[in-house]
Amino acid sequence: MTLDDKLTMIAGQVDLEADPQYQAGYLAGIPRLGIPSLKLTDGPPGVITKQDSTGMTATMGVAATFSRKDARLNGAVVGRDAKALGQDVVLEPFVNIDRDTTGGRGFNTFGEDPYLTGQMGAEEIKGTQSQGTMAQVKHYIAYDGANDVTVDEQTLHEIYLAPFQDAVDAGVSSVMCSYNKVNGAQACGNQHTLTDILRGELGFKGFVTSDWGANHGTDYINDGLDLEMPGQGYGNTVPGRTERGFPAYFGKDALKAAVADGTVTESRITQAAGRILYEYDRFGLLDGSSKHTVTAEDRAADDAAVQKTSEDAATLLKNDADTLPLSGTSSVALIGPGAGRTVATDGGGERSGGIASEQTGTYQALEQQLGARAHLSYAVGDDMTGVPVPASALSHDGTPGLQRTDTAGTVQQTDPQLDFTTAGHAALPAGSDHTWTGTLDVPAAGSYWLNIQTLGAWATLTVDGKLLTNIGGGYDGQAGPPRYGTVHATDGNGPLPTTDGLANGRTFLDLSAGPHTLQVVQHADVSGRPVQVRLNWVTPQEQKAQHDAAVAAAASAKTAVVFAWAGSGDDLSKPLPEGQDQLIEDVAAVNPDTVVVLNTGQPVAMPWLPNVKSVLEMWYSGDRGGRATADVLLGRTDPAGKLPFTWPAAIDQELAHQAAHPERSSRGVNGKTTYSEGVDVGYRFFQATGETPLFPFGYGLSYTSFHYSGLRVAPAHAGGLDVTFRVSNDGRTAGDAVPQVYLGAPDDQPQGVQFAPEALAGFDRVHLNPGQARTVTIRVAPRQLQYWSTAAGRWTTATGTRTVHLSTSSGTDALRQQVTVTG
Repeated sequence: MTLDDKLTMIAGQVDLEADPQYQAGYLAGIPRLGIPSLKLTDGPPGVITKQDSTGMTATMGVAATFSRKDARLNGAVVGRDAKALGQDVVLEPFVNIDRDTTGGRGFNTFGEDPYLTGQMGAEEIKGTQSQGTMAQVKHYIAYDGANDVTVDEQTLHEIYLAPFQDAVDAGVSSVMCSYNKVNGAQACGNQHTLTDILRGELGFKGFVTSDWGANHGTDYINDGLDLEMPGQGYGNTVPGRTERGFPAYFGKDALKAAVADGTVTESRITQAAGRILYEYDRFGLLDGSSKHTVTAEDRAADDAAVQKTSEDAATLLKNDADTLPLSGTSSVALIGPGAGRTVATDGGGERSGGIASEQTGTYQALEQQLGARAHLSYAVGDDMTGVPVPASALSHDGTPGLQRTDTAGTVQQTDPQLDFTTAGHAALPAGSDHTWTGTLDVPAAGSYWLNIQTLGAWATLTVDGKLLTNIGGGYDGQAGPPRYGTVHATDGNGPLPTTDGLANGRTFLDLSAGPHTLQVVQHADVSGRPVQVRLNWVTPQEQKAQHDAAVAAAASAKTAVVFAWAGSGDDLSKPLPEGQDQLIEDVAAVNPDTVVVLNTGQPVAMPWLPNVKSVLEMWYSGDRGGRATADVLLGRTDPAGKLPFTWPAAIDQELAHQAAHPERSSRGVNGKTTYSEGVDVGYRFFQATGETPLFPFGYGLSYTSFHYSGLRVAPAHAGGLDVTFRVSNDGRTAGDAVPQVYLGAPDDQPQGVQFAPEALAGFDRVHLNPGQARTVTIRVAPRQLQYWSTAAGRWTTATGTRTVHLSTSSGTDALRQQVTVTG
């Protein structure tokens, strides 16, 4: 290979394929040497290109299963779908720690515990790579909400590195370094974390990729970075370019100059290219296994995996008077837009939004399952689709209708309404672009929903000179072509597409009575589909009517089930969006048997909790979430999910939100965040400070009851501990027990070493029929008995007496036993 060849192998480029799939990243390869291009696709969860693809349970939901089998199954779906969609590398799993629940990406994580995160992430990697697809674990390292992090070596190793060690042990092909600084150095140019730790201590053999734009210099290659990205296939045509404002530092000219002046050695470039080619060879890409054609996903297998995961993730938080499961014969009012359709995703982020046609709502699923026995009603409560803005409210220059122009600015015609859809036999030609201008005449002052809705195109909505919504386009809300080429039905800025399957860009705004300037600009995407574009609204009067109808439906039913969501606004310090808290309070006031189903990814405030009988957390449940929710509500599936995070009673209980420790916040002090809590993250912090959460880590109720007995703890043959016990199902319903093993701090702690009061060291998920009992052994690995000695620079066994807790959450003890650990 020439120097130019090797440089080509370490620099992401624009997608050069004749039919690009608009994945996140692209590496050109060297055809004359038989080295194919490499395509890298975003996640989690799922696979994201211009094609519609499986909507999967959010990563936090996968974590809630506490099932390694489910994690591996989800990884296999990702790997299989990536192959079908012509992709080589999936940018997942996301194994950062959920340290600050207001960070906005918590649903992408496996929660707050490093052991659970590492175990589940490793299984996803194994599942993905079993399909011949490379997994890229992210984001390395301490990328947990803050941008400039200071963290001590013990905490770094025991909390933030631990999941990456599990990923390396699972054989992960690649690692993505992160945007943040770690102890003063950028993560992608940090020799200590990339070379000393990742290569030296963890033994990683694959390649390190920069997060998109996280490379800030040609010399980062000396610190351990191998592959620079960006390299998307959209909106860019010139290699060596700046993409999304990110300069390319691994361009041929820059690196050649660095080699010439001795800043970078060619041997290091050779090493970086070799690491990438090593994984090419390992995954058969040099032997003809490279596949960039698009073929059908295995829909049946994917749906089965998503439904099983969604059911296994179901976490029952409250169930007074055994209100759940539903009897199936009593009258039930289902309320909320998430009842009639599936809240498959959070409505934002790097995830597949799924396939809208697969997302059957719980109301419809219950009707199908109950048939003639069904006594169901449905009230949307909050109409997210709305109706087309009427012709009476649209005008231009004093005459009716909006003026439509083409890209040349030529007036084409006047349209009485902006309502061009396939269902209405009025879709516009594929590939066409249009602009509508005029006046919106508001009949009465109030708060309106204005929704711009599209498919086959992206569009912007501007009112009174202010850009309100950019639907389907750009990056991070900026105007521009779609990030992944095509506008998907699930690409709206809320949790649901329209009822007829369009992407839904919604804006809630106060409008005075009278005229307001209006502009809608629409551009075709690359899909080649007919252009559908529509301007809908929901008036204040209609909003009140929907709310009142929902309360009336609840009052006339025996049980009311309200579906609530939070979307990318998951935040314990904020109310649920769109007046949902008030709707729940009003429903509970007229129906004492009120159940709330949550589609969230983080803790949310629940001021109505004392007034409802049951709360069921279904997370963002993927394409089959509606069907899975129906099965759980009817008791056909026992909810056995467990919280992968601590649910605080108030936001100021969290370590990142304590007024006495601003340095711990994601904002930090002068932009610098110090992880001064050390290893006491999540439930460890609550136990160390004596705070009582609303729900502890590992918590979740069941429709049945389990009994634990006969705890025995003994040294394992290969090191560590074997924790053996008997668990029985004493109830009348089949279900899954989720035993959790916690290890207490040693009685005699080495000086200068921090120990959490207790730490998760093992878990399992055990299915038991009514009356069935089983003897279970959970292995506590030797590493769980060790601490990182900063003084010695190595892992060291904590000897002496420790307590083993067999628990059903971090806040309870089923059984406990002391054990003596020797070196």
